[in-house]
Amino acid sequence: MRIPLQSEYVDVGEAARLLNVTKRHVARLGDLGAIRYVGHGLVERDSVIEYLQEREFSRTRAWSEETAWGAVALLSGLKVDWLGQVQTSRLRGRLRKLADDERGSHEIVGRARNRAVVRRYESFGFLAPMMRKEIVAVSRRRLGLADARRDHVDGYIEAGVLADLEKRYGLRRSARGTMIIRATTFDIRVVKRIATKGNGALAAMDAAGSTDSREHGVGTRALTAYLEGFARGRTH
Repeated sequence: MRIPLQSEYVDVGEAARLLNVTKRHVARLGDLGAIRYVGHGLVERDSVIEYLQEREFSRTRAWSEETAWGAVALLSGLKVDWLGQVQTSRLRGRLRKLADDERGSHEIVGRARNRAVVRRYESFGFLAPMMRKEIVAVSRRRLGLADARRDHVDGYIEAGVLADLEKRYGLRRSARGTMIIRATTFDIRVVKRIATKGNGALAAMDAAGSTDSREHGVGTRALTAYLEGFARGRTH
């Protein structure tokens, strides 16, 4: 559903209408951090857009965090040693089926959304280098999305340390911020291995889930190629 571009915020009633839920449910989504309140009765417009887009990625139940990271690892050409043999075999079969689906890349982004909770913050040139040392940064160079902006940050962190990080650096949430931190409760050592040793599928997954149209398009095309390559028994 289209939201007026001139409005940076929407009231709770309008948010409920756009999301097709009750006002009470809007409040519950705010408590969960799924959408962002900016004051009494006002919700960030971009957070509503992000929530709607995320829900559009998949009409079925999302995978567990372990399964989601298993799918990313398989597409990245890496070993999955945290799932059982039967689970891994089934996951391989699901990925091959998605490769035959014209909406496969769209579907896998939705199914793998539980791998992390995405938070966006304001960023500055002096802050970005420090933050990159705190997180597992994910390079987008394979996608042709090399970051030209000095203040751009994107990567993963352990969910348990995010609150401390926010306090230590005085991070401010912003729906239009250029610092994207993805908090996960999964083993951050495995995430780092996927980000640094994998073939770039994680970056494609992240980009395909972006609300930026260019990043979304680039990520979706790349993710489709990774799925097709996996189904054919090869990786990039």
